[in-house]
Amino acid sequence: MGDMTRAFEQQLTERADFHEFIDQFDSVAVWSGDASGFDSMSTAFEDIYGRPVEDVLEDMFVVIEATHPDDRAPVMDMMADRDGRIETGDAKQMEHRVIKPDGDVRWVETRVFPLPSAPGDTPQVVGVTIDITERKRTELELERQNERLERFANILSHDLRNPLTTAKGYLDLATDKYSHKYLDAVDQALTRIEEIITDVLTLSRIGKAAETTETVDLEAAAKEAWLIVDEQRGHLETVNDLGAIEADRSLVGQLFENAFRNAIEHGSTGSRPVTDDSVEHGSQDVTVRVGPLEEANGFYVADDGVGIPESEHEQVFEAGYSTSEKGTGYGLLIIREIVDAHGWDVRITDSETDGVRLEVTDVTTNA
Repeated sequence: MGDMTRAFEQQLTERADFHEFIDQFDSVAVWSGDASGFDSMSTAFEDIYGRPVEDVLEDMFVVIEATHPDDRAPVMDMMADRDGRIETGDAKQMEHRVIKPDGDVRWVETRVFPLPSAPGDTPQVVGVTIDITERKRTELELERQNERLERFANILSHDLRNPLTTAKGYLDLATDKYSHKYLDAVDQALTRIEEIITDVLTLSRIGKAAETTETVDLEAAAKEAWLIVDEQRGHLETVNDLGAIEADRSLVGQLFENAFRNAIEHGSTGSRPVTDDSVEHGSQDVTVRVGPLEEANGFYVADDGVGIPESEHEQVFEAGYSTSEKGTGYGLLIIREIVDAHGWDVRITDSETDGVRLEVTDVTTNA
């Protein structure tokens, strides 16, 4: 078996058209060999490592010399197969840095695939080394951005909320003694600032929260969210057996809360005629309905309010969009971020009563 494998590899690596093929890739080096050294190496090695192919074929330690000092130990362990994975036929993968002769630092990903060999034979391997510098730079920049975002969230949570709490405390003392429309305006402004801080904090933490999921009962999540949002200005209707989804429970609750607040704040007409039903529920304002989608996996949240013009259906998910003076303009943006974090889709359309219908799709539900 070992002799057949070696013969096959030799036939393959010695074919001119094979080398012509692998030499077409300027950021992917293909190579073969064993613990004693390299048998073949594509010319892309020179582009990635900045060293001639002939040098590494003569002395495989060239690879170690070109490796960043902080990454040399694990690279040497991989090449020496110190964990025995190659010996047992398992593939290996590693990311590390390379320093070119001109000082340029490149990130590479190396994958090693062992070839079948007879017992006692030194395992032969085929390897692929890919230049992933641009991808790693993007990842590192994203990490830095996340760190800055976390610092920003901490500023919002502590450095801004502390003086805001102080201001509201002094305002409460003032309103205990005095009553004036200017004080009411200050109270509304401080409340709005607090709501914006809460929304921005929610936005900053959505991605991290969505990393862990569990089975969430949609009907229970909707009813719990309504208890938090209910301002005695609306009525919730849910369809039984909405099913369950795999998601972050707190984010699903936040999605429903924001959808309900949007319906209450933007859907109430203030002029709907009083009916027996509105008297029974203590409100003549918006009715919100939650149900499953008929033609797709997902669910909807619909209201019977005044609706949103069709020309603005895409715009509603942008930061700052609001049809109410009381809104922060982040409610629907938060919904979109929650949906994106789970890999779902969301859109706004008209409900059957010409109100707003929010549809979340590509959600796998289990009844």
